[in-house]
Amino acid sequence: MTAATNLHPAANASSKRIASSNEKALSNLLLGLLSVNSSSLLIRVLFKLIRSTPIYASKKLFTLHLISLGATVAVWRWFSLVGTPGRDSKGNVRSGEDLAGGGVIELAWDLVYITWLCTLGSALFGSWVWYFYLLIPAFGGYKLFTFARPFLGMFLPGLFGPKSASGAPAAGPAAPEEQSESKRQAKLRARAEKGDKRIQQQEVRRAR
Repeated sequence: MTAATNLHPAANASSKRIASSNEKALSNLLLGLLSVNSSSLLIRVLFKLIRSTPIYASKKLFTLHLISLGATVAVWRWFSLVGTPGRDSKGNVRSGEDLAGGGVIELAWDLVYITWLCTLGSALFGSWVWYFYLLIPAFGGYKLFTFARPFLGMFLPGLFGPKSASGAPAAGPAAPEEQSESKRQAKLRARAEKGDKRIQQQEVRRAR
């Protein structure tokens, strides 16, 4: 049995695990899209009936809601294309992209979650909640800076290079005087343990 044959069951098991996780993630994403947006619309209609306020405070807010809704639907469609499990010609499970991965997929999930927060929050508390949407470019810029910092460090090491710990003592070999002193003390201690009277007398004098 070859090494490739031994690895095949483990790889297939990993694909099945990712496929199952992707199916659950896609199902939850679709459920969230429907429930969040329908709840937001229902809350706005109830507030209109109770407070006699418009469903949307302005056309700009309505446009922003449509754009954010379109973005989350686009993420769902993209996740469905790259993460929907399937099978190859040999019947093995093909998991697709891991929707629990990092990078662009992680940023897409952040976009969805913040959109849901703003959609429900703005319906309950007001339009100011949409300012949380600024977290998306801020976080994206931070991730981009983290990725680019090693390259920036090559050109501007003073600004982006690794920082050395300030105040830490430099590690290095002990000074010759310290080494000779420690050897001398070790010899004197060994002679005192053997009962050398001269060493004992010196210790008595020091004690006085």
